[in-house]
Amino acid sequence: MEDLPEALLAEIVKRVTKRSDLNSLSLVSKRLFAIEDEQKESIRVGCGLCLKTEELVSLFSRFPNLWKVEIDYAAWTPSHGDQLDSHDLFVILSCCPSLTDLTLDFCSNIDDTGLGYLRYCEKLVSLRLNSATEITSSGLLSVAVGCNSLSSVQLINCEKIGSTESQWLEYLGLNGSLEELVVKNCYGISLSDLLKLGQGWMKLRKLEFEMKGGVWDVHEGYYHMETDG
Repeated sequence: MEDLPEALLAEIVKRVTKRSDLNSLSLVSKRLFAIEDEQKESIRVGCGLCLKTEELVSLFSRFPNLWKVEIDYAAWTPSHGDQLDSHDLFVILSCCPSLTDLTLDFCSNIDDTGLGYLRYCEKLVSLRLNSATEITSSGLLSVAVGCNSLSSVQLINCEKIGSTESQWLEYLGLNGSLEELVVKNCYGISLSDLLKLGQGWMKLRKLEFEMKGGVWDVHEGYYHMETDG
């Protein structure tokens, strides 16, 4: 096993898809363990991950090819310990030069400062914020200005994102890369605010706008409006 070319070992690891099999395979040799880390493209972290800065660096540096990161605190309670904060997000982003897809679910300790670090992630294509209670339009503006390849934005239950500072929509429209926009139960954003996308509106392949009492969808030229009652 130790004499096999690294390219062949990498191909073997790539063909193993079950997590349990990968775990067993990585125990066979240190080379396979290292190659499995190198091949890893996505990671999901959340409840119970209470690491110091150097420990976070050690963890994420093991996976140099990560392109998708999910931070999920949907089931978090105080007994799980502290959540990752904006500085922790900066550390993670610093270890993920290939990041294209980021999801923040129920991250109450990550604010506009943390989201602002995304402006250095030039390859970012997809951003999903769900119940990100401390993020406002200012944080989104930093992302819109710095991430010119952003093609998908999903905002769900983000109460502090409002229309009074909607320059982020204008920048997303000017960039011309946005193809998917999902806005659900963000009460500071109205349907008319989306007109600030300007010409970028015409490039959308999917638009979903949902508030209590109504859903408005556009998908490849088709749209419909549903209202309660």
